[in-house]
Amino acid sequence: MKPSLLNYYLKLRRTRSHPARSLRGMTLVEGLVAILIASAVTVLITPPMFLSVATRIQNQRAEQATQLATGQVDQVRVLMEQGITPETIEQLPALAGSGDLRAVPAPSSKFGQLQSTNFSCSDYDEAGAPQVPVEQALEVDVNGDCLVDFYLQSFRVNEQVSDQDLESGEGGVPIVFGMGVRVYYRNAEIGGEGLEVEPASLQLTSGQGQQTRYPLAVIYTSLAQGDLDSSLQKYRCYLGECTP
Repeated sequence: MKPSLLNYYLKLRRTRSHPARSLRGMTLVEGLVAILIASAVTVLITPPMFLSVATRIQNQRAEQATQLATGQVDQVRVLMEQGITPETIEQLPALAGSGDLRAVPAPSSKFGQLQSTNFSCSDYDEAGAPQVPVEQALEVDVNGDCLVDFYLQSFRVNEQVSDQDLESGEGGVPIVFGMGVRVYYRNAEIGGEGLEVEPASLQLTSGQGQQTRYPLAVIYTSLAQGDLDSSLQKYRCYLGECTP
C-alpha cells in the first residue's frame, strides 16, 4: 500500500475513533443550565397545582355538606307531611325563639354524640336520636369510619301551632315554622371565638380557606303542614300578617 493511502486510512480511523467534540455530550456549564431551567419550571408549575388540588377538595367537601343539609331538611319535611303529634315534636329541630333564622348564633359547643352511617359506632342513633339543643352541633360521620367529618347545627324559629281541640284535647303542635341548617367541616373551631354563620366563600385557595370559621353549607327554609283547617291562617301569622 502506498504511503499516501496508508496515511489517509490511519487518519480516517482516528476520526471515527474520536468523534467531534460537539458529539461527546453536555459540558458542565450546559448541565447546570439545564438544572436551572428544570428548577424554574418546577417552581412555576407547583403553586397552581397546589391551588387546583386544594380548591377541588374544598368543593368536594362543600358538596357533601350540602347533601347533608338537604337530607336534614327533607327528613323534617317528611315529618311535617305526616303530621306532627305531641309524641313526635322531639324529632323536630330545637326551637330557637321567634326571631330571624339568620340571627340564630353559631353553635358554642359539641353535642357529644356521633351520628354515623356505620350503626356500630352511631351512639346518637343508639340513644334514640334525641333532640340536639340549638347552641350545640351534632358530630356526623358520612363515610362510616367512625370519625367526625362534619358538625351539623339545626333549629326552628317562629313556629305557629295548631288550635287545640277542647273536646279531644288534641292540637297545640307546630304546623308552620322556619328551619335552619348549618354544616361545618370537622376542622371548624366549634366553641371558639369568631365562628361565623354565613356560608363560606368557595373561592380559589391553597389551604384551608374559610373552612375553620364558616359553614360549608347553609339552608334556611319554611316548612308547613297544609291539610289542616287552620293552616292558612297560621301561615299568615308566620308571615306577620296574622288576623284576629
